[in-house]
Amino acid sequence: MAQKVVLITGTSTGIGEACVARQAQAGWKVYAGVRKAEDGERLVSANSGDVVPVIIDVTKAEDIERVLARIDAEVGVLHGLVNNAGIAVAGPAEMLTDEEWRWQFDVNFFSLVSLSRAAIPLMEKGDGRFVHIGSVAGRIAFSAMGPYSASKHAVEAFNWAFRAELERSTKMSSSVVEPGEIKTAIWEKANETLAEFEQKLEEQNLTDRYGHLLDGQRAFVEEGRTKGVEADKVAQAVEHALTARRSKPRYLVGPDAQAIAVLGRLPDRLLVRLLRANAKRYEKAGRKLR
Repeated sequence: MAQKVVLITGTSTGIGEACVARQAQAGWKVYAGVRKAEDGERLVSANSGDVVPVIIDVTKAEDIERVLARIDAEVGVLHGLVNNAGIAVAGPAEMLTDEEWRWQFDVNFFSLVSLSRAAIPLMEKGDGRFVHIGSVAGRIAFSAMGPYSASKHAVEAFNWAFRAELERSTKMSSSVVEPGEIKTAIWEKANETLAEFEQKLEEQNLTDRYGHLLDGQRAFVEEGRTKGVEADKVAQAVEHALTARRSKPRYLVGPDAQAIAVLGRLPDRLLVRLLRANAKRYEKAGRKLR
C-alpha cells in the first residue's frame, strides 16, 4: 500500500506538534508547516517517522502556492490536510481595532479557506480528508473572546457547507475538531496577551468598565494551564478524521468541551444566567491571582 501523505499547519508547538508525532508514528509522510527553520529541525529530530518541514505563513498566498507546488513535485498527492495554524485575539469589542479583528479572521478563517481551496486538486487525487481545528468556543462565545469565537464559528459554518459540497460529487470529506482547554504553549503566550489587554484598558480609560474581564481571563488562563487535557487527545481525534471509514462531521475533545456542547442546547434565558454565574466565578478566582 502506498504511503499516505498529509500537510499539517502550525506544527511548532501544541496540537500541531502532537498531530505530526501521531501521524508520523502511523507511517504517514508528514509535511509539517512551520514559520521558523529551527522548529522544523526540532520536529525532525523528535520524530523517527517521515517528517518533512515546510516553511509557510498561511496568510500569504505565495507561501501556500510554493508549498503545494513542492508537494505536487515530490509526491503528487495529498490524503489529508490539517488546518491547525491559528491565533487568539482577546478583549472587549469596544477596545479592539478593526485591524485586530481582521487579523484574527485572516489567520483563523480566511487562510484556512484559501489553503483548503488551493489544495483540492492534490486532495482529490488521494480522496483526501480535510480536518480543521476549531474550538468549542465556536459554539458559545464568552466575554473578551469575541474575535476568537467568531472566527471559530466561521470555521464551523465553512466545514458544514464544505463537507456537503464535497460529499455530493467527490470522495473527499471535511471535519472540524472542537477542543476545549488543552495543555499547550498557548497558555504561556497568554500572559503576554493579558499584559497587553491591561495596558490597552489603561490607555483607553476603560479599566472601570472592563477591568472585571481581565480578572476573569487571568483565572481562565490558569485553569487551562493546570487542568487542560493533553494535546495528543486532539491528535487522536484528528487521526480518526483522517483514517476512519467514515469521518464524523465534528469531534469534541475534553470534558469542558462536552459540557459546553450540552449548555448550547439549553434555552437562551437559562444559558445567559449560567454564563453570567460562570463569569463571576472566574472573576472571583482571578482577583486572587492578581
